[in-house]
Amino acid sequence: MATQHDMEIKQMDVKTAFLHGDLEETIFMAQPEGFVEYGKENLVCQLKKSLCLYDCCVYYHVFQDGMIILLLLYVDDMLIACQDKSRIQDLKKMLSEEFDMKDLGAAQKILGMEIQRDRTAGRIWISQAKYIQKVLKKFKHCLNLINLID
Repeated sequence: MATQHDMEIKQMDVKTAFLHGDLEETIFMAQPEGFVEYGKENLVCQLKKSLCLYDCCVYYHVFQDGMIILLLLYVDDMLIACQDKSRIQDLKKMLSEEFDMKDLGAAQKILGMEIQRDRTAGRIWISQAKYIQKVLKKFKHCLNLINLID
């Protein structure tokens, strides 16, 4: 979508490690949709971690002029995409006022995926080559250990 609409793609990192952390407070929530136990519909769940596994990862806002801004979040890694750089800047400023954030500039790597972009050609490439090499190296090491045992 970002490539199709020629959006800027910026990357942020949430520096505070509270995400998925243990909670100090006692917090209750309604039972998640699809997980309501029959006969216990009125009960609630006590949260043990700060974020539930079922949290949405893609947020968007449509401005009055029809322009869209996207915020993609996974744990502490974030991408923000919009055609208007100033709207991205406004969102980054707002987030930085609430959370300890690090601005990583143009998106280059997220969740082990490398991002390359040619905006002139309207193309984007996502590669997991380094991650795959790391996995292969790990399993090659494991195979070598197995061979030693045999």
